[in-house]
Amino acid sequence: MRTLTRYTGFAALLAAGVATIGAARAGDWGDDHDRVERLAQVAELEQQIHVTFHSAVSVHDPVNGDSSEVITQRIRDVLSIWTQDGKITIVNTSATAGNYIGNGDPDDPATCPPPSGDTSANGQQGTLCTLYKYVAGGLQATHKWVSLTPAYKTKFVPLKGDDGQWTSSVYFECHYFNVASNPATGQPFWTAVSHVDLDGKARKIDGRWLEVEVAVCNLPD
Repeated sequence: MRTLTRYTGFAALLAAGVATIGAARAGDWGDDHDRVERLAQVAELEQQIHVTFHSAVSVHDPVNGDSSEVITQRIRDVLSIWTQDGKITIVNTSATAGNYIGNGDPDDPATCPPPSGDTSANGQQGTLCTLYKYVAGGLQATHKWVSLTPAYKTKFVPLKGDDGQWTSSVYFECHYFNVASNPATGQPFWTAVSHVDLDGKARKIDGRWLEVEVAVCNLPD
């Protein structure tokens, strides 16, 4: 519980920081009503997508590791921020690069198959569930990783269309650290293991922001 409390506190602090950054940029967002409306959308994007994502891809029990049941729930949590036809493209030269299309269920092999190995530009490795269950480092049982994100690099630009529907660009980074205990000190290693960025777009559907499409690139350590 103490671990989860720390994550909750961190998420709240992160959200406050992004709201402050958004307010500082609000001078470019038209009149007062427009600025207030768009800042409200930034706050929702932060809470509904950004915070949910980082909580889901971070280990919840860094001492003992998460159970398979907890990991499955974490996969469900991260899938919940996506549309049913969402798409992630992994941009690198690894065997798991390529397209992951559609949502999926971690308990259903038909909608959450292992990666196909198809790294071609127009191919499909599997679903979003495939990516999170079999590929994403933070969601593998052998990894005790947490994902931290630099708030000053996080950016949402919500726009309201003529039809009244909201869309937004989405950019944030994930800096993963190994927080397994160092036997020599009993303290977490806090060793950097992976840095990636997510650049894409989201859409507000039935009052909730959902990711639609994202490209994920590795960053240099």
